[in-house]
Amino acid sequence: MRKQELVKHVVLVGLILALSCSTVQAVGLGVSPASFTVPDALKGGEYEKTITAFNTADDEGDFELSATGPGSEWITFYREGDSETPVTTIHIKGNDKQRMLLKIKIAEDAANMEYTPTIYVQSIPPELEGAEGAVSQAVLRMPVKATIQVTGTQILKGTVKSIITSDTEIGYPLKIKVEFKNEGNVVAKPKTAVTITKDGELVDSFVHDETGIKPDYEDTITVLWNTSGQEIGDYTADVEISLGSELLTTKSLPFKILPFGSLTRQGELTSLTTEGDPLVGRVIKILADFKNTGKIDSRAAFKGEIYRDGEFVDIIESDEMIVEVGETSRLTSYYKIQSPGKYVVKGCVLYEGKETGTKEISFDVGSTKSKGLFGIPGFTGLGLVLIITIVYAMKRRFKV
Repeated sequence: MRKQELVKHVVLVGLILALSCSTVQAVGLGVSPASFTVPDALKGGEYEKTITAFNTADDEGDFELSATGPGSEWITFYREGDSETPVTTIHIKGNDKQRMLLKIKIAEDAANMEYTPTIYVQSIPPELEGAEGAVSQAVLRMPVKATIQVTGTQILKGTVKSIITSDTEIGYPLKIKVEFKNEGNVVAKPKTAVTITKDGELVDSFVHDETGIKPDYEDTITVLWNTSGQEIGDYTADVEISLGSELLTTKSLPFKILPFGSLTRQGELTSLTTEGDPLVGRVIKILADFKNTGKIDSRAAFKGEIYRDGEFVDIIESDEMIVEVGETSRLTSYYKIQSPGKYVVKGCVLYEGKETGTKEISFDVGSTKSKGLFGIPGFTGLGLVLIITIVYAMKRRFKV
């Protein structure tokens, strides 16, 4: 009887020890949407879908991406914002999410039928430092059901949502923006024919048909006209949009070419953040979001100063980029951390001879990565006290 009780207590101690290690933790995983359909897919066509994986646990984790079933060989995964580098795993911080781009390239010899691959996002158990093999942990796998309907019939169809322009300054290009929705199953390249007149006289005419929009996507086509050498004054742009042999719409757009400096240059540094682990020897990103609140496109760049423990240590600068009216763009700078300490980044955005207000952000850099008691992550002194208490109670019990 006492042997059975001893075994129970030993098992209990083992469980407590396991639970006190940070590498054996609850994992939470969710995926959205649960399913999607690619209708009227064309042989040899390429289509894109986006899914989101949610890490609902407190700790960060790695997750594997895969696909099985008919049509799965057509699917390639990418991180959102990087459609050039395929990935098979992603890293998600605790209580955070990660959007992924799925490119679906239909085979040229695919049969006309419905394909039903299943996409999986699966947790990858972490490995305990200094230990051999992976630590025992629950593995979660969440499916996304896909339906790909290959018809082999080309559908060229689209809708023009809007056509707009605005006044510009001499030397700055006129921008005509066409918002177009591709409702077909192949890449659509709408033809935009523009005629520029002034006081009823023809000034220029041109055609833009280079911008392709993917199936089931809505995007803006920007058509530029060079105003250099033109006269200041009132103009009209007559625009015709066609797709294939079909004329979709026409619109007449009045605009002005103004003297240089007529339009307001204005902007705001809306946020300043860092990205990456602030560790010695690591490079982190300093991200400055700049919003163009003026009336004309502006060239903008972030410039900042780095302080460590109150002492100035370095200057950082981003590349210059053009920010369109009403848009917010992210200006990225890089800094390699040399020493531990408390860091402060102070900076502003320089644009068109002006500068925004200053913002600052701080972060701490330790000398080493903290570990638990005896070098075991998550194994704290509290866990040791609890185990000693249980062992002491067991010894007293068996002495009775």
